[in-house]
Amino acid sequence: MIKITRLPFILFAILCLLTGLWTGLSRIGWDIFISPGSAHHGAIMVGGFLGTLIALEKIIPLKKPTLFAIPLVSASSVVLFNLNQPFFATLLLILASIGLTGVFLHYLKRERSLIYGLMVAGSLQWLIGNVMLLTKQFYPLAFPWWVGFILFIIISERLELMKFLPVSKSKKNLFVVFLILFIVGVLISFHGVGNIIAGISLICISLWLMRNDLIGITIRKNDLPKFVAISLLAGYTALLLAGILFITFSNEWLAYDAIVHTFFIGFVFSMIFAHGPIILPGVLGSSIKPFHKILYVWLFLLHSSWLLRIFGDAFVNLPLRRMSGAMSAIAILAYLITLFLTLRLQFKNADKSHIRA
Repeated sequence: MIKITRLPFILFAILCLLTGLWTGLSRIGWDIFISPGSAHHGAIMVGGFLGTLIALEKIIPLKKPTLFAIPLVSASSVVLFNLNQPFFATLLLILASIGLTGVFLHYLKRERSLIYGLMVAGSLQWLIGNVMLLTKQFYPLAFPWWVGFILFIIISERLELMKFLPVSKSKKNLFVVFLILFIVGVLISFHGVGNIIAGISLICISLWLMRNDLIGITIRKNDLPKFVAISLLAGYTALLLAGILFITFSNEWLAYDAIVHTFFIGFVFSMIFAHGPIILPGVLGSSIKPFHKILYVWLFLLHSSWLLRIFGDAFVNLPLRRMSGAMSAIAILAYLITLFLTLRLQFKNADKSHIRA
Protein backbone atom coordinates (compact mmCIF):
# COMPACT_ATOMS: atom_id res chain seq x y z
CA MET A 1 0.00 0.00 0.00
CA ILE A 2 1.17 3.52 -0.77
CA LYS A 3 1.00 6.45 1.65
CA ILE A 4 -1.77 8.55 0.06
CA THR A 5 -0.90 11.59 2.20
CA ARG A 6 2.49 11.83 0.44
CA LEU A 7 1.02 11.79 -3.05
CA PRO A 8 0.16 15.54 -3.19
CA PHE A 9 3.81 16.39 -2.46
CA ILE A 10 4.96 14.07 -5.24
CA LEU A 11 2.48 15.71 -7.61
CA PHE A 12 3.68 19.15 -6.52
CA ALA A 13 7.29 18.16 -7.34
CA ILE A 14 6.16 16.83 -10.73
CA LEU A 15 4.33 20.10 -11.41
CA CYS A 16 7.59 21.94 -10.69
CA LEU A 17 9.37 19.62 -13.15
CA LEU A 18 6.75 20.22 -15.84
CA THR A 19 7.05 23.98 -15.32
CA GLY A 20 10.82 23.70 -15.56
CA LEU A 21 10.63 21.75 -18.82
CA TRP A 22 8.09 24.17 -20.27
CA THR A 23 10.18 27.24 -19.39
CA GLY A 24 13.27 25.50 -20.79
CA LEU A 25 11.58 24.83 -24.12
CA SER A 26 10.33 28.40 -24.34
CA ARG A 27 13.86 29.72 -23.65
CA ILE A 28 15.47 27.52 -26.28
CA GLY A 29 13.22 28.84 -29.04
CA TRP A 30 10.08 26.69 -29.23
CA ASP A 31 6.98 28.70 -30.12
CA ILE A 32 5.07 28.09 -26.91
CA PHE A 33 3.59 30.43 -24.34
CA ILE A 34 6.33 32.38 -22.55
CA SER A 35 5.66 33.25 -18.93
CA PRO A 36 7.73 35.41 -16.55
CA GLY A 37 9.05 32.10 -15.18
CA SER A 38 10.90 31.46 -18.44
CA ALA A 39 13.59 33.89 -17.30
CA HIS A 40 14.08 31.79 -14.16
CA HIS A 41 14.27 28.31 -15.68
CA GLY A 42 17.44 27.48 -13.72
CA ALA A 43 16.00 28.39 -10.33
CA ILE A 44 12.79 26.51 -11.11
CA MET A 45 14.67 23.32 -12.01
CA VAL A 46 17.30 23.44 -9.26
CA GLY A 47 15.27 24.89 -6.42
CA GLY A 48 11.67 24.21 -7.36
CA PHE A 49 12.13 20.67 -8.64
CA LEU A 50 15.44 19.20 -7.41
CA GLY A 51 15.31 21.01 -4.05
CA THR A 52 11.76 19.79 -3.46
CA LEU A 53 12.63 16.23 -4.50
CA ILE A 54 15.71 16.06 -2.26
CA ALA A 55 13.85 17.56 0.70
CA LEU A 56 11.00 15.06 0.32
CA GLU A 57 13.38 12.12 0.23
CA LYS A 58 15.28 13.26 3.33
CA ILE A 59 12.43 14.32 5.62
CA ILE A 60 10.27 11.20 5.20
CA PRO A 61 12.49 8.93 7.36
CA LEU A 62 12.28 11.47 10.22
CA LYS A 63 8.47 11.04 10.42
CA LYS A 64 7.82 14.66 11.46
CA PRO A 65 4.86 16.13 9.54
CA THR A 66 5.97 19.73 10.18
CA LEU A 67 9.08 19.14 8.04
CA PHE A 68 6.90 18.81 4.94
CA ALA A 69 6.82 22.61 5.04
CA ILE A 70 10.34 22.58 3.54
CA PRO A 71 9.43 20.97 0.16
CA LEU A 72 6.18 22.93 0.17
CA VAL A 73 8.11 26.21 0.49
CA SER A 74 10.65 25.33 -2.21
CA ALA A 75 7.91 24.20 -4.60
CA SER A 76 5.87 27.35 -3.92
CA SER A 77 8.75 29.42 -5.28
CA VAL A 78 7.81 28.19 -8.76
CA VAL A 79 4.39 29.85 -8.44
CA LEU A 80 5.98 33.17 -7.52
CA PHE A 81 8.52 32.96 -10.35
CA ASN A 82 5.64 32.55 -12.80
CA LEU A 83 3.82 35.48 -11.20
CA ASN A 84 6.89 37.63 -11.92
CA GLN A 85 7.88 37.89 -8.27
CA PRO A 86 11.50 36.67 -8.42
CA PHE A 87 12.55 38.47 -5.21
CA PHE A 88 9.96 36.69 -3.04
CA ALA A 89 10.43 33.43 -4.94
CA THR A 90 14.15 33.49 -4.20
CA LEU A 91 13.39 34.31 -0.55
CA LEU A 92 11.35 31.10 -0.40
CA LEU A 93 14.30 29.16 -1.84
CA ILE A 94 16.54 30.68 0.83
CA LEU A 95 14.09 29.59 3.53
CA ALA A 96 13.89 26.09 2.06
CA SER A 97 17.69 25.77 1.89
CA ILE A 98 17.97 26.89 5.53
CA GLY A 99 15.36 24.29 6.47
CA LEU A 100 17.14 21.53 4.53
CA THR A 101 20.45 22.48 6.17
CA GLY A 102 18.75 22.10 9.55
CA VAL A 103 17.51 18.63 8.57
CA PHE A 104 21.00 17.51 7.56
CA LEU A 105 22.49 18.98 10.75
CA HIS A 106 19.98 16.85 12.67
CA TYR A 107 21.17 13.77 10.77
CA LEU A 108 24.80 14.72 11.41
CA LYS A 109 24.18 15.21 15.14
CA ARG A 110 22.49 11.82 15.31
CA GLU A 111 25.23 10.04 13.36
CA ARG A 112 28.56 11.81 12.87
CA SER A 113 29.73 10.56 9.49
CA LEU A 114 31.27 11.80 6.27
CA ILE A 115 28.00 11.14 4.45
CA TYR A 116 25.94 13.60 6.52
CA GLY A 117 28.82 16.08 6.61
CA LEU A 118 28.71 16.17 2.80
CA MET A 119 24.93 16.63 2.88
CA VAL A 120 25.32 19.64 5.18
CA ALA A 121 28.01 21.05 2.87
CA GLY A 122 25.71 20.50 -0.11
CA SER A 123 22.70 22.25 1.42
CA LEU A 124 24.91 25.17 2.52
CA GLN A 125 26.03 25.58 -1.09
CA TRP A 126 22.38 25.70 -2.16
CA LEU A 127 21.85 28.42 0.45
CA ILE A 128 24.87 30.41 -0.77
CA GLY A 129 23.74 30.10 -4.39
CA ASN A 130 20.26 31.32 -3.50
CA VAL A 131 21.68 34.29 -1.56
CA MET A 132 23.95 35.11 -4.51
CA LEU A 133 20.93 35.10 -6.82
CA LEU A 134 18.95 37.36 -4.49
CA THR A 135 21.75 39.88 -3.96
CA LYS A 136 23.49 39.87 -7.35
CA GLN A 137 20.55 38.87 -9.57
CA PHE A 138 22.97 37.13 -11.92
CA TYR A 139 22.50 33.41 -12.56
CA PRO A 140 26.12 32.57 -13.53
CA LEU A 141 27.19 33.58 -10.00
CA ALA A 142 24.66 31.21 -8.42
CA PHE A 143 25.32 28.37 -10.88
CA PRO A 144 28.59 26.96 -9.43
CA TRP A 145 27.10 26.86 -5.93
CA TRP A 146 24.04 25.03 -7.24
CA VAL A 147 26.36 22.57 -9.00
CA GLY A 148 28.06 21.97 -5.65
CA PHE A 149 24.68 21.47 -3.95
CA ILE A 150 23.51 18.75 -6.31
CA LEU A 151 26.98 17.21 -6.65
CA PHE A 152 27.49 16.82 -2.89
CA ILE A 153 23.99 15.42 -2.30
CA ILE A 154 24.28 12.84 -5.07
CA ILE A 155 27.78 11.83 -4.00
CA SER A 156 26.75 11.46 -0.36
CA GLU A 157 23.93 9.13 -1.44
CA ARG A 158 26.34 7.05 -3.54
CA LEU A 159 28.78 6.84 -0.61
CA GLU A 160 25.92 5.70 1.62
CA LEU A 161 25.21 2.84 -0.76
CA MET A 162 28.94 2.06 -1.00
CA LYS A 163 29.71 2.07 2.73
CA PHE A 164 29.88 -1.73 2.91
CA LEU A 165 32.31 -1.98 -0.01
CA PRO A 166 36.01 -2.52 0.74
CA VAL A 167 37.09 1.05 -0.08
CA SER A 168 40.16 2.01 1.93
CA LYS A 169 40.24 5.03 4.23
CA SER A 170 43.03 6.58 2.17
CA LYS A 171 40.87 6.38 -0.98
CA LYS A 172 37.97 8.03 0.84
CA ASN A 173 40.27 10.76 2.14
CA LEU A 174 41.50 11.38 -1.40
CA PHE A 175 37.90 11.64 -2.54
CA VAL A 176 37.22 14.28 0.11
CA VAL A 177 40.23 16.23 -1.19
CA PHE A 178 38.66 16.20 -4.68
CA LEU A 179 35.42 17.60 -3.24
CA ILE A 180 37.22 20.30 -1.28
CA LEU A 181 39.06 21.18 -4.48
CA PHE A 182 35.74 21.95 -6.14
CA ILE A 183 34.75 24.39 -3.40
CA VAL A 184 38.21 25.99 -3.58
CA GLY A 185 37.73 26.50 -7.32
CA VAL A 186 34.38 28.20 -6.78
CA LEU A 187 35.73 30.40 -3.99
CA ILE A 188 38.84 31.54 -5.87
CA SER A 189 36.93 32.83 -8.86
CA PHE A 190 34.76 30.46 -10.78
CA HIS A 191 35.01 32.46 -14.00
CA GLY A 192 38.81 32.62 -13.86
CA VAL A 193 41.45 30.18 -12.62
CA GLY A 194 38.80 28.74 -10.31
CA ASN A 195 36.86 27.08 -13.12
CA ILE A 196 40.02 25.14 -14.08
CA ILE A 197 40.40 23.92 -10.49
CA ALA A 198 36.70 23.04 -10.32
CA GLY A 199 36.96 21.22 -13.66
CA ILE A 200 39.94 19.14 -12.50
CA SER A 201 37.94 18.32 -9.37
CA LEU A 202 34.96 17.06 -11.40
CA ILE A 203 37.22 14.92 -13.60
CA CYS A 204 38.87 13.35 -10.53
CA ILE A 205 35.49 12.78 -8.83
CA SER A 206 34.04 11.07 -11.92
CA LEU A 207 37.07 8.79 -12.35
CA TRP A 208 37.03 7.90 -8.64
CA LEU A 209 33.34 6.98 -8.81
CA MET A 210 33.82 4.90 -11.96
CA ARG A 211 36.57 2.98 -10.17
CA ASN A 212 35.01 2.55 -6.71
CA ASP A 213 31.22 2.58 -7.12
CA LEU A 214 29.04 -0.52 -7.38
CA ILE A 215 29.03 -0.39 -11.18
CA GLY A 216 31.53 -3.21 -11.67
CA ILE A 217 29.35 -5.55 -9.59
CA THR A 218 25.81 -4.61 -10.67
CA ILE A 219 26.46 -4.21 -14.41
CA ARG A 220 26.85 -8.02 -14.62
CA LYS A 221 23.35 -8.52 -13.24
CA ASN A 222 19.99 -8.28 -15.02
CA ASP A 223 16.92 -6.05 -15.07
CA LEU A 224 16.91 -3.10 -12.62
CA PRO A 225 20.44 -3.54 -11.15
CA LYS A 226 21.92 -3.54 -14.66
CA PHE A 227 19.88 -0.49 -15.69
CA VAL A 228 21.02 1.38 -12.57
CA ALA A 229 24.67 0.51 -13.31
CA ILE A 230 24.44 1.70 -16.93
CA SER A 231 22.68 4.91 -15.86
CA LEU A 232 25.40 5.57 -13.28
CA LEU A 233 28.20 4.92 -15.76
CA ALA A 234 26.57 7.24 -18.33
CA GLY A 235 26.13 9.91 -15.66
CA TYR A 236 29.74 9.68 -14.49
CA THR A 237 30.87 9.98 -18.12
CA ALA A 238 28.81 13.17 -18.44
CA LEU A 239 30.38 14.46 -15.22
CA LEU A 240 33.82 13.77 -16.68
CA LEU A 241 32.96 15.74 -19.81
CA ALA A 242 31.48 18.54 -17.70
CA GLY A 243 34.83 18.77 -15.94
CA ILE A 244 36.63 19.03 -19.27
CA LEU A 245 34.22 21.75 -20.39
CA PHE A 246 34.81 23.62 -17.12
CA ILE A 247 38.54 23.72 -17.93
CA THR A 248 37.97 24.93 -21.50
CA PHE A 249 35.26 27.36 -20.34
CA SER A 250 34.86 30.61 -22.25
CA ASN A 251 32.66 33.57 -21.47
CA GLU A 252 30.46 32.99 -24.51
CA TRP A 253 26.90 32.21 -23.47
CA LEU A 254 26.74 29.08 -25.66
CA ALA A 255 29.80 27.63 -23.90
CA TYR A 256 28.11 28.32 -20.57
CA ASP A 257 24.92 26.68 -21.87
CA ALA A 258 26.84 23.53 -22.86
CA ILE A 259 28.40 23.22 -19.39
CA VAL A 260 25.09 23.78 -17.58
CA HIS A 261 23.24 21.11 -19.55
CA THR A 262 26.07 18.59 -19.64
CA PHE A 263 26.05 18.67 -15.85
CA PHE A 264 22.31 18.91 -15.15
CA ILE A 265 20.94 16.80 -18.03
CA GLY A 266 23.86 14.44 -18.58
CA PHE A 267 24.90 13.88 -14.97
CA VAL A 268 22.04 14.87 -12.67
CA PHE A 269 19.13 13.42 -14.66
CA SER A 270 21.09 10.25 -15.35
CA MET A 271 21.39 9.90 -11.55
CA ILE A 272 17.65 10.51 -11.25
CA PHE A 273 17.01 7.83 -13.87
CA ALA A 274 19.23 5.45 -11.88
CA HIS A 275 17.65 6.16 -8.48
CA GLY A 276 14.06 6.82 -9.58
CA PRO A 277 12.83 3.19 -9.40
CA ILE A 278 14.16 3.06 -5.83
CA ILE A 279 13.36 6.56 -4.54
CA LEU A 280 9.80 6.94 -5.93
CA PRO A 281 8.42 3.78 -4.26
CA GLY A 282 10.29 4.70 -1.06
CA VAL A 283 8.70 8.15 -0.96
CA LEU A 284 5.28 6.57 -1.57
CA GLY A 285 5.90 4.01 1.18
CA SER A 286 6.13 0.96 -1.10
CA SER A 287 8.79 -1.75 -1.37
CA ILE A 288 8.03 -2.42 -5.06
CA LYS A 289 10.79 -1.29 -7.43
CA PRO A 290 9.37 -0.67 -10.94
CA PHE A 291 11.39 -1.60 -14.01
CA HIS A 292 10.73 -2.08 -17.72
CA LYS A 293 13.28 -2.47 -20.51
CA ILE A 294 11.83 0.52 -22.35
CA LEU A 295 13.60 2.67 -19.72
CA TYR A 296 16.78 2.05 -21.75
CA VAL A 297 15.18 3.88 -24.68
CA TRP A 298 14.52 6.97 -22.55
CA LEU A 299 18.03 6.80 -21.07
CA PHE A 300 19.53 6.69 -24.58
CA LEU A 301 17.32 9.61 -25.69
CA LEU A 302 18.32 11.63 -22.61
CA HIS A 303 22.04 11.29 -23.28
CA SER A 304 21.62 11.83 -27.00
CA SER A 305 19.88 15.12 -26.19
CA TRP A 306 22.70 16.77 -24.24
CA LEU A 307 25.33 15.54 -26.69
CA LEU A 308 23.27 17.10 -29.49
CA ARG A 309 23.05 20.29 -27.44
CA ILE A 310 26.85 20.48 -27.23
CA PHE A 311 27.06 20.25 -31.03
CA GLY A 312 24.30 22.86 -31.38
CA ASP A 313 26.15 25.21 -29.03
CA ALA A 314 29.57 24.58 -30.61
CA PHE A 315 28.35 25.30 -34.15
CA VAL A 316 25.74 27.91 -33.13
CA ASN A 317 23.05 25.77 -34.73
CA LEU A 318 19.73 26.92 -33.28
CA PRO A 319 17.56 24.15 -34.84
CA LEU A 320 19.86 21.53 -33.27
CA ARG A 321 19.55 23.27 -29.90
CA ARG A 322 15.75 23.31 -30.17
CA MET A 323 15.72 19.64 -31.11
CA SER A 324 17.98 18.76 -28.18
CA GLY A 325 15.64 20.55 -25.78
CA ALA A 326 12.64 18.65 -27.10
CA MET A 327 14.52 15.34 -26.84
CA SER A 328 15.44 16.04 -23.21
CA ALA A 329 11.83 16.88 -22.32
CA ILE A 330 10.45 13.80 -24.10
CA ALA A 331 13.01 11.50 -22.43
CA ILE A 332 12.27 12.85 -18.94
CA LEU A 333 8.48 12.80 -19.34
CA ALA A 334 8.47 9.34 -20.97
CA TYR A 335 10.69 8.00 -18.18
CA LEU A 336 8.36 9.41 -15.52
CA ILE A 337 5.21 8.07 -17.20
CA THR A 338 6.83 4.64 -17.66
CA LEU A 339 7.82 4.57 -14.00
CA PHE A 340 4.29 5.36 -12.78
CA LEU A 341 2.60 2.94 -15.20
CA THR A 342 5.01 0.14 -14.32
CA LEU A 343 4.57 0.80 -10.61
CA ARG A 344 0.78 0.73 -11.00
CA LEU A 345 0.94 -2.52 -12.97
CA GLN A 346 3.19 -4.15 -10.38
CA PHE A 347 0.84 -2.98 -7.63
CA LYS A 348 -2.05 -4.73 -9.41
CA ASN A 349 -0.02 -7.92 -9.92
CA ALA A 350 1.00 -7.88 -6.25
CA ASP A 351 -2.64 -7.49 -5.17
CA LYS A 352 -3.69 -10.41 -7.40
CA SER A 353 -0.94 -12.59 -5.98
CA HIS A 354 -2.03 -11.64 -2.44
CA ILE A 355 -5.66 -12.54 -3.21
CA ARG A 356 -4.67 -15.92 -4.70
CA ALA A 357 -2.52 -16.64 -1.68
